[in-house]
Amino acid sequence: MGRISAPALCATLLFSSLLESSAFIPLALRPPQPAVLRAVPSARSVRGGGLVGTRMVTQEMAEAVQGLHAGGVDGGTLLAMADQGNNLAGKFFQFSLLPYLSFLYFLGQGANSTPKMGNFGFRYLLLFVIATIPTGIISKASFGVSLADADWLHGSAELLLTVTNLLIVYGFRQSMGRGDPNFMNSTVKNVALAVLAAVGLTAATGVPVFGFGAHTPFLGGIGDLPSSALPSFLHSEPVNALTIPTWAIHFSSVYEWIFAMGLVWKYAEVSGNEKWKGLTWGMLPLHASGVAACTYHWWYNSPELAFLVALQAGLTALGNTTVAIAALRIALSNGFEFKAPSLPGQGEDGEGQGEAQAAAITAQPAILEESDAALLAKLSAATIVSAYVCKYSELALGEFPFTPNPLIACLMVAAPPALIAKQYLDKSSE
Repeated sequence: MGRISAPALCATLLFSSLLESSAFIPLALRPPQPAVLRAVPSARSVRGGGLVGTRMVTQEMAEAVQGLHAGGVDGGTLLAMADQGNNLAGKFFQFSLLPYLSFLYFLGQGANSTPKMGNFGFRYLLLFVIATIPTGIISKASFGVSLADADWLHGSAELLLTVTNLLIVYGFRQSMGRGDPNFMNSTVKNVALAVLAAVGLTAATGVPVFGFGAHTPFLGGIGDLPSSALPSFLHSEPVNALTIPTWAIHFSSVYEWIFAMGLVWKYAEVSGNEKWKGLTWGMLPLHASGVAACTYHWWYNSPELAFLVALQAGLTALGNTTVAIAALRIALSNGFEFKAPSLPGQGEDGEGQGEAQAAAITAQPAILEESDAALLAKLSAATIVSAYVCKYSELALGEFPFTPNPLIACLMVAAPPALIAKQYLDKSSE
């Protein structure tokens, strides 16, 4: 029986998450279950017995995993965010999942009046996490490079993070403007799932159908300036430099997250529950994680600054923990109690606390005076300008971006979160 390609296997993982998303999204605490990772402990065990579980795993998929293993991609690599392996970053990323699932569970308690659309956005983030697994596998198995160096895979996966943040911002704005935490736009939700499908299709067809290479530009590198149009004094770019679309995706995610932090802070005032401000503080390490990723890319993913990848992962683990604690405090302030699960038929006490009716909030129509379209246009302009400035201005710095400096890199990571922290410290003292 012939083997299927690594891209096809990885796309199967991604599409399986999409097929389950309709069942997954409404539940606050249900970890993702990539079929191959959990149902195939080894190719030998599959051949020997034929595993049966919640998903069927074919022999071809098992052989593909064996092929990846033979190529140097082992099971630990798959579980450690695919291209991070068993290093420190991979361990941090693995650890970060449980706190984030806890965050979703506590945040989803009905009495919190969490904006339904915004909550969907926080859950959608898990699909981004899942997407980094197959895209990371493809980058390693097909090209022998990290996901950060494969622009079309990198940009595709990061696109899901941008969608996540847009959903959060849209959900909180609309709920506060309307005074309705139960607001949900099914069209927006379906568009978000369609983007996921597009990413899966790209991963499935990029190598076998379109022959994409390691450094094929994301979205065709639309907006990139031809080298012939650049001034002669600019340094030439390395082959792994991020394209304008990929840089724009990164800046968009950073800006949206900062905006989301502000909306969560505002939600504390609208809902009358100051504990929501704690969630803004809890989101700060995750902002720092995004800055660490951008800093690493600014230095062209230099191996000498590989510690930034571990730093990014560590900040992600820390941030997922702090948002989980913040969400727990919100839930406790709204009457949440830890209870042992009850069996069906044992009375009303067996009903989940998450089913409580969301309390109404005071409408803030002023928040919606600026339309979503206008806000999106401003965001797009800011991200595009930032992408161009970042991508091409560093080429005017001579050898500096090509001579990694750990101290300066750390300062680049620390400065933006420090400024954000000062902003909220000032707000707290008002």
